[in-house]
Amino acid sequence: ANHCAGLLHATVHAIRESVQALAKPGATDPRTMVGIITFDAQVHFYNLHSDTTGDIPGMNILSDVEDPFLATPSSLVCLQDKIGSVMKLLDALPDMFANTQVGESAAGAAVRAASLALAENGGRVVCVFASPPTLGVGRLARLDDQNAVGSDRERKLHNPESKYYASVAEECCATQVAVDLFCCTSLYTDIASMASVCRATGGQVHYIPKLGQDNGSSYLKLLSLLKRTALRPTGYEAVLRVRCSAGLTVGDYHGSFHKTSEGDIEFPVIDCDKTLAVTFKVESDVSGDKSHAGIQCALLYTASDGSRRIRVHTISAPITNNISAIFKSADLDTLINVTSKQSVTHCLTHSVESARQSLVYACVQMLYIYRKFCATNPAPGQLILPESLKLLPLYTLAMMKSKVLTADNGIVKTDERMYLMDRILSLSCADTTAFTYPRMIPLHSLGPEHGVVMANGEVAVPGSVSLSCEKLEAQGAYLVENGESMVVWVGRECPQSFIEQVFGIPGIPENESSRLILEPRGNALSAKVCTIVDHLRQQRPSCPAVTVVQQRDALEGVVMCYLVEDRQAHIVSYVDFLCHVHSQIQSKLT
Repeated sequence: ANHCAGLLHATVHAIRESVQALAKPGATDPRTMVGIITFDAQVHFYNLHSDTTGDIPGMNILSDVEDPFLATPSSLVCLQDKIGSVMKLLDALPDMFANTQVGESAAGAAVRAASLALAENGGRVVCVFASPPTLGVGRLARLDDQNAVGSDRERKLHNPESKYYASVAEECCATQVAVDLFCCTSLYTDIASMASVCRATGGQVHYIPKLGQDNGSSYLKLLSLLKRTALRPTGYEAVLRVRCSAGLTVGDYHGSFHKTSEGDIEFPVIDCDKTLAVTFKVESDVSGDKSHAGIQCALLYTASDGSRRIRVHTISAPITNNISAIFKSADLDTLINVTSKQSVTHCLTHSVESARQSLVYACVQMLYIYRKFCATNPAPGQLILPESLKLLPLYTLAMMKSKVLTADNGIVKTDERMYLMDRILSLSCADTTAFTYPRMIPLHSLGPEHGVVMANGEVAVPGSVSLSCEKLEAQGAYLVENGESMVVWVGRECPQSFIEQVFGIPGIPENESSRLILEPRGNALSAKVCTIVDHLRQQRPSCPAVTVVQQRDALEGVVMCYLVEDRQAHIVSYVDFLCHVHSQIQSKLT
């Protein structure tokens, strides 16, 4: 009950701030409409059209969660006209459900009812829940099999058990409705089944399992994500077309979208946090008498102010038969983004082990081609790497050790794996690189220039160090971040002065580090550390939570799994992986 109450308070607070921002003149189209539905074992609708001064909007209860419908036909109101009614309801909700003891959830029915309310004009459903859907349509009964992670049995958990959410997705795409899900429970939810409605509609699954169980940063994450979802630049009713010159054809699309039977790529909602990867095939000779090939991407969408717009990107790429020139112009961040999305697609259709093998094969094949056709007088026993792809083996190994592809069921749960797979499909190039190879930043040796906001708004951040336990000094403190989570690792011999200034206590109690709160404490060091953390968090669309762990305490494994250059479980170290890649190349050459 305390967990649910905290979740409701945080959600109401985020909605209140978002509504106030949207209601400002010029912030959005004055015709913007909103509605609020709550649910437990039943679904509750509210009459926001009421103009009675001081009265809380009336509630209509839908108890038949097996066949949801609109209990209040006019569930939406114009925000600017009825902001008073919306605020009254938001103020009343925490008290209305303060003593609830209902543990069941009709989340599936609530999503369906909300999508029906939006069916006439389209829009976005944002559903926040504290327990898995157990009642009504969309209830999920599949049990978790944690030992299946990394085994052949895991593939079954990747496939939706229920077809309900896929059918809702089809309906939502037809009515231009997107669905975002905020899963705020540590219980197994079967995200694999629920994610399909988000993936097809341009929505997103958000997974916050430690809400109410950590130092409070998960509440901050929820608050930030809800506000970002409501306020970020967004387009509606979007259609994407990609065209290319003769001789080239579109190979495949990788990301979150709806593909129609005619082959169009549609997004009921598209926002600034979504990235789509497109691959091309060379069908015939593209050179001829041409020196360049053209690629054009056009997105037709409706802006937040109601205007219909088209955004066009056109690239004229030079054509060459020189393989060395191709390698020289290769972009590693783009390559990692595309291969990560391809790996997720491979996992969903085949298996995680097969995806790992495909990654290694692709890495070896690229470096073999470079060695065979581009290297100049290489020594027989030397591994030759192109300058543009010299970190390809490292990033390939890091992807294999990430929670998306790891075979170690001790560091990732099934729901977390499915959430991260869904997340990878939407990440930008920069965010994919950060997720694949996290940054580890020393905090104990900050210079005068670090952690200070400069005139251009940027913050000077110390250079990151290699992801190996050899770089972790017992006298130091480090921030490890991958865009999805942030961990502050504190060594056992870290100076007491650092701990006092940053955490406000003389020492860290045994196995209590995760309860520590990172916040300004009125001194220069604390201000620098908090400025760096806030700056990095603002760069990431997922608004990562911050966890503090101490060397050799129970949660240190949270950091160890990011040290991808070391040997982990059954996956080799970076040095050994380089040797493996080299031997594979040598085998191909002979």
